Amino acid sequence: MSEMFFYCQDCDAKITLDQLGLLNEGQCPTCKSTLGFSSVPRDDNDGFEEAVVLNDTDFLEKNF
Repeated sequence: MSEMFFYCQDCDAKITLDQLGLLNEGQCPTCKSTLGFSSVPRDDNDGFEEAVVLNDTDFLEKNF
């Protein structure tokens, strides 16, 4: 089984699952941020590239 890594959502530092469990108050060991961690790097986690903008007409006509 391969090791799972987590990435700081502020500085993108990579830590292991074991390190995640040992964090002091959820702070990143590199930058001390408390923004949290994700299983994908910050650059790969940009949801706005695939975002769809809806306006009132779309909701009224159910075009989504």
